[in-house]
Amino acid sequence: MGSHLPEPRAKQDRRSLRQLAYEDVKQRILDSRYPPGAMLSENQLAEELCISRTPIREALRDLATAGLVRILPQRGIVVSELTLQDTVEVYQLREQLECFATRLAAQRIGSDDRRGFEADHLRALKYLAAGNDRLAYDHSIRLHARIIAMARNSRLTQVMNLLADQTHRFGLLTLRNGRARSAIAEHGEIIAALLGNDVDLAEQRMRAHLRADRDVVLALILPAGADPTPLTSRREVILYATATQEGDGR
Repeated sequence: MGSHLPEPRAKQDRRSLRQLAYEDVKQRILDSRYPPGAMLSENQLAEELCISRTPIREALRDLATAGLVRILPQRGIVVSELTLQDTVEVYQLREQLECFATRLAAQRIGSDDRRGFEADHLRALKYLAAGNDRLAYDHSIRLHARIIAMARNSRLTQVMNLLADQTHRFGLLTLRNGRARSAIAEHGEIIAALLGNDVDLAEQRMRAHLRADRDVVLALILPAGADPTPLTSRREVILYATATQEGDGR
């Protein structure tokens, strides 16, 4: 019989430093301390985080896989821009998956789920009334994780986990642009439909909520005066991006 030997301490320490570097840099990107388009370097990050370059380099590869940075050969590391195509694709996936999960949640909701939804929403309203939009947001967005968990579908959960960092980045962007109050009100409407076991209404309200979020992000990304309404299919996004590049002479 074989035995599983523990990892050497040095390897464990490096892995924990890699995770620490990943989480710290990710949070700085999400909070816009490293804004889209900012150039980063291993030396800079090692100095700021007081971590050696090897775990920093590994963390940057993980961040590139998550879509938060791009590694440019011979140039360095750049914080990924929020692109039109990324925005539409993420929200297309979220709409399909979360609306499906919302239907299941409305059918399966139990007493513990009801108490959880209500408690999170009441805390969000309390912090919103106190003027603390960030804490209100943090409590309110738990609704999405609860709904995904209630679907009891491991593959759906895996896909949503892959989107988690980009979803959080978009969420914080909408928060910084004044959407906290309306988003929390929409969450309250979704919860009311869930508590009433109204499958169709819960799905309808989730879809409207996600599209409202998407439109805020699109309005911030698109040129001033552009109408985001038609940009809801992959084909239209590609056509728009191609026309934009040609207009720029690229």
